[in-house]
Amino acid sequence: MHPRSRRISRRCSSRATRVAAACLLVLAGAAAVQATAQGDNAAYRLASARTLENRGQVTAAIVERLWADQALRRIDQRDHNQHQIWRLLQRLPSTALTTPPAAAPWTAQGWWELARTHRASVASQWELSHALEAWAHRYSDHPARDSVLRTLQVDLPTRTVQPYAGPSRAVRPRRVAVVVPTSGPLGDAGQALVDGLLDAASRQPNLGVQLFDSAASDSLAAYQAAARHAPDLIIGPLDKPSVEALSRQGHLSVPTLALNYGPRSAWGAANLWQFGLAPEDDAAAAAAHALRAGYRRAAILFADDDWGRRVGLGFLETYEAQGGEIVEQASFPASSQDLQAAVQYLLRPESPAPLWQDTRRGRLAGSRRVDALFLAAKSRDARLLVPLLRFHHAVDLPVYAPDAALDARRNQEALNDLRGVLLCGPRDGRGDGGPFAQFNALGRDAFSVATQLPELSAGQAIDGDTGRLTLSTGGHIRRQATCRPLRP
Repeated sequence: MHPRSRRISRRCSSRATRVAAACLLVLAGAAAVQATAQGDNAAYRLASARTLENRGQVTAAIVERLWADQALRRIDQRDHNQHQIWRLLQRLPSTALTTPPAAAPWTAQGWWELARTHRASVASQWELSHALEAWAHRYSDHPARDSVLRTLQVDLPTRTVQPYAGPSRAVRPRRVAVVVPTSGPLGDAGQALVDGLLDAASRQPNLGVQLFDSAASDSLAAYQAAARHAPDLIIGPLDKPSVEALSRQGHLSVPTLALNYGPRSAWGAANLWQFGLAPEDDAAAAAAHALRAGYRRAAILFADDDWGRRVGLGFLETYEAQGGEIVEQASFPASSQDLQAAVQYLLRPESPAPLWQDTRRGRLAGSRRVDALFLAAKSRDARLLVPLLRFHHAVDLPVYAPDAALDARRNQEALNDLRGVLLCGPRDGRGDGGPFAQFNALGRDAFSVATQLPELSAGQAIDGDTGRLTLSTGGHIRRQATCRPLRP
């Protein structure tokens, strides 16, 4: 925190008699100081990096860019900076990649290891694919995952999907094995999924469904047990690590519809299809909905972690690809109590040209520089950020968010905090279906997709409960989510 912000924070908290609203205003001003200082620091670091590179001091230039990366707030700026870091790392000799400099931030270790991994495995694309996946597992929240790593994985050749290896394409499967957790921490979600699947299966005669609880043992062990029963089709597993492990096998003996997604480099694994409730699909739906509503200029406020960057980038890519303009971006520390700086930086409510001001405060609509905001936040952070946006005079600002912004329990307090937010997610919503209604809808759609796999072709769509579903050439089921306003 900026020193001035820290001093003001102590003063506000130590004087119990101070009115809370006044303290909040003072803290907001301190947050603006902190945000400005961060922006100035990033600009200084980037300028220093360019100077050092021109002088041939490549390692020092990388260190400057690494520090700048922590202060940059726009997703596209960070993406560009991270690719510049990677470009500079490629210029270092192998002897310089052993250990990062002591002056570098914590992210340097992951960058150095990624560079070593790439250099050691680049001769074999198969080995490189496995090495990159192993790196991603070790550095699950590293900033390079969604920029450089994704580029490296997309550049790898994807295996061609083999013909459906189950029954004749004219015959649908008769025996289906389902591998999901029905006990343990994910038991409620898994049971809702199974209920939806069995409900859909009950409408198809002469079909046998056998359940395997993946929480009772290792998910892969449960999958292998299901495969030994020689079903026509397996639905599951649900957890991402198991799906990634199946992706690396290259070819599965039993046609499988996984209920999550593995790495992009493995989407073409033979006999494996992948379908789930990816938040990137929700973000893409938000972008498309905003543009259809006439919102041509948008801002993004995203959690500064792997999930937030992925979801924010999902909105940005779709929005810009369809002609929209991203006017401003800001990140916030996920699961933090201090979100004031990010909102203050984004809206700049007291500046001569604020990002947004409600007309009820006497400002002309023409002074607004943005039409809508996309909030890439999970429930806890969203419930803090939306009231902060209102406090800073953005009550009328259209706010979009992925389904994860609303807690599965859907309690009244959460609905009050998020009222008016356009939530984008499974078409079935959460209405009267209980806290796990989206998993129930996923189960129904999973069964529908799985039993139609013998007849589906790339580009063909299914109108499902979670959205409009389309099969891609890589075996990835894409979901077109829907957006709806939240009301208490």
